[in-house]
Amino acid sequence: MVLEVDTKRILLYGKTEVKYTDVTLSAPTLVFDQADQVVTARMGRDSAGTVLGLAKLVQDQTTTVSDSIRFNFKTQKGLTYSSFFQQDEIYNFAEKVKKIDAQTFYAARGRFTTCNLDTPHFAFRFGKAKFVTKKVAVTGPVHPEFEGVPVPIWLPFGIFPLASGRHSGFIPPQFTVTENFGVGLEGLGYYKVFSDYLDAKI
Repeated sequence: MVLEVDTKRILLYGKTEVKYTDVTLSAPTLVFDQADQVVTARMGRDSAGTVLGLAKLVQDQTTTVSDSIRFNFKTQKGLTYSSFFQQDEIYNFAEKVKKIDAQTFYAARGRFTTCNLDTPHFAFRFGKAKFVTKKVAVTGPVHPEFEGVPVPIWLPFGIFPLASGRHSGFIPPQFTVTENFGVGLEGLGYYKVFSDYLDAKI
């Protein structure tokens, strides 16, 4: 730890972790500015360029792993770069994420998928998106891609429910490889809840 008395900054190196109410921020390098309550977390590399660790922000059951994070503890606002995060069963990546409050954030130039691999078999690409935790994700123009190859089919926007529990909505397709048909998706459908005792799936 390095303490700069004049600038009121604390620099932490190694396995660092900062906790404030429901927020936990950890990274190989943390810089805490006491004057404005802003923490800057960055990934770490060794002399050979190998990544030692990434910056991680945990809040309200949402974990964001990024190259760098800048977060204000007072306003609950933040900015992250090259971020991976999960919302319910949807795995997301975005080049830039702007956190407005504990529940709402915006993402730019990213993808989302139900495939939990580091390099997903399929995904939907978007330019801009808004996420409301445990409620909904809304995107601008979006298009699918398979094995990193974009499909020339564009949708003008996307609305994806993120609420947990039984609720009506589209069933996301699953990636599949078959001997007869090759590479594709299966299981696309719609689930409708009529009551506590009646539902239907198409």
